[in-house]
Amino acid sequence: MKSRKLVSLILAVMMTVMLFAGCTSQTAQTPSEPQKPAEQPAETPKADKVLKFGGTGFGGLFNPIMSDNTYDTYVADSIFEKLVTNNAEGEMIPVLAEWTISEDKLTYTFTLKDGIKFSDGSDLTTEDVAFTYETIAHPDYNGPRAYAVSSLKGYEEFHSGAKDTFEGIKIIDDKTISFTYAEGSAALANIQNFMYGIMPSDYYAFDSWEDFLALNEKPIGSGTMVFDSWEPKQFIKLMKNTNYWDPSSAAKIDGVLLSEVPDESILSALQTNQIDFAQIPSSAENLEAAEALSNISIANFLGNGYTFMCFNTTRAKLADVKVRQALMYALDRESFIEAQYGKGLASVGMAPISPSSWAFPDPSELNAYKFDMDKAAKLMDEAGWTMNSDGYRYKDGEKFHVNWLVYTDSSWPGTLSGMASDTWKQLGVELEIELMDFDTVASRTMDAAPGEKDFDIYTMGFSLDIDPDPTGALFDDDAFVAGGFNASGYKNAEAMKLVKAGKAEFDTAKRKEIYNEWAKIMNYEIPHVIIAYRSEIWGINNRVKGMDLGTYRTWDQCLKNITIE
Repeated sequence: MKSRKLVSLILAVMMTVMLFAGCTSQTAQTPSEPQKPAEQPAETPKADKVLKFGGTGFGGLFNPIMSDNTYDTYVADSIFEKLVTNNAEGEMIPVLAEWTISEDKLTYTFTLKDGIKFSDGSDLTTEDVAFTYETIAHPDYNGPRAYAVSSLKGYEEFHSGAKDTFEGIKIIDDKTISFTYAEGSAALANIQNFMYGIMPSDYYAFDSWEDFLALNEKPIGSGTMVFDSWEPKQFIKLMKNTNYWDPSSAAKIDGVLLSEVPDESILSALQTNQIDFAQIPSSAENLEAAEALSNISIANFLGNGYTFMCFNTTRAKLADVKVRQALMYALDRESFIEAQYGKGLASVGMAPISPSSWAFPDPSELNAYKFDMDKAAKLMDEAGWTMNSDGYRYKDGEKFHVNWLVYTDSSWPGTLSGMASDTWKQLGVELEIELMDFDTVASRTMDAAPGEKDFDIYTMGFSLDIDPDPTGALFDDDAFVAGGFNASGYKNAEAMKLVKAGKAEFDTAKRKEIYNEWAKIMNYEIPHVIIAYRSEIWGINNRVKGMDLGTYRTWDQCLKNITIE
């Protein structure tokens, strides 16, 4: 009976949140005026040859080294091409360049393919490759990709401004460039650092960092698409790159229109052909409704990522692991998953590694923090937070109060926090839920500098790399910076030692052992709680062919193969 009441409460909160939601990862350059893209042939594309995407969360950082959310990255990856990417099986394959690795596994040498050009007609050379990676190392860089260059030889000297050349990056000729890692930095995962789009150095040359950032909404790359226009909170328009350097693999469609469509309107927009494809909020009800639509097909697969809750461990009350654990025992994630997603579409998260990964640990060795109010109360007592007659817990005269930043662009953060407002109140915790949009949550958490991160708790989703190495992500101590993904402020020398050991090891079986030990620490300490692993459900209009989505394959990786009938 108690479980039924709890589910009913969750559903009620879901409805409330939907109402609030409304309809809804350098060398100094001579300053120069940004060059304009070469004129594309004047042609008006037929609407039926434009691929229409629906989603929400675009922030305007259409730059391969600055984008910090999945949606902006879709745009950047459509416009910019990388040295390497992955195939559907998760194996690394060339895009712009072939590569070799030195015997000591420290130096990666890339040789560019012939005839590569940016959409403005200029040649893409190793100068552009060097510029892209040196920009990530620039002293003023404030994006989330510093980890892509921080292990290269000479990074600290270059980043600090002590030297104006980056020792670890060497241009050999127009087509050949090498990247050398510092001693002790050899790692299988290093190849993933070359999965960021290459920017034209002439166009993006900057005198001040503000000059560089000013081009975030005016991107130019070498990809199959070119940027056309953007209206915040409305749409982004990309057009076919008619100057694409490899005509045999140019886009077969005329463009992509990415429209802001709130979660609750996705199914309706698919049904009425307003959009061609979208990720459908994962739930049994939505899956059943989508399967009933005759005009779309369904792609349903395990996502390579998870939803998470972040505790601000720089706040004294949340620095205590017993408090964090108590809050988790008082959060019924199984009921949350049942209400939000449905059977078979999500599972309780326990480790910061995807179940799709070879490194995923044995769940029996981890704590699932099954709902247990008695354990939660005992831990709060042990932490010194005792229940008062007013129904709240106090310590040294301070009431236990926490705020939770909830973005209303999706329903699940409201569902989860709404459930917590009931059970945490029973625990004696005063919870303040602050509703806002996704960008505001990001600005107060990841984007803010240490000391300025204004939150106790927030929740988001996170997409993982194929390799389980967590460098640069939520659990990396060094990512606790302005623009970094780790907003928790939590640091653990033992865990970071394991992270470095796992990254340096080349034997897969040994790596799995190392990452499993690391996962156990994070499962106990929970600076970030892995809330759930989710299936991804995509609806694709029957007129769209060649969109082969999967755990390791996103729609932007399919653009060269997509046709519209």
